[in-house]
Amino acid sequence: MSPGDVTDGKVFAILCYVLNFLSIPFWLLPLIMRNNDFALYHSKQCLMLWLFVVIGYAVSTPLFFICVGVPLAIAVFLASLVLNIIGLINAINERALPLPIIGTYAEQWFAGIKKV
Repeated sequence: MSPGDVTDGKVFAILCYVLNFLSIPFWLLPLIMRNNDFALYHSKQCLMLWLFVVIGYAVSTPLFFICVGVPLAIAVFLASLVLNIIGLINAINERALPLPIIGTYAEQWFAGIKKV
């Protein structure tokens, strides 16, 4: 990743995390454009975070009936909040570091998505 890519993609990387927290899938834009390595990297991290939240809530929803769903949904929300903040800090500090726990899966699963 070149220093020019980092400075050019910083705004998109930051917007990915800020708007992801507001449930706006802005990470789609860098994934579609694929013209900046730094923005694409953080976009893939946000996609993985989004998948984590969707799957976490999908698992917790049927469990509401046995009183396990509420604590699980709260845990998913808090984990997504913390991971979103970590990703936002990494983007602001111009670092391309994977998110804890789920970030390495993003690098593996979306390795085929490359800069055009």
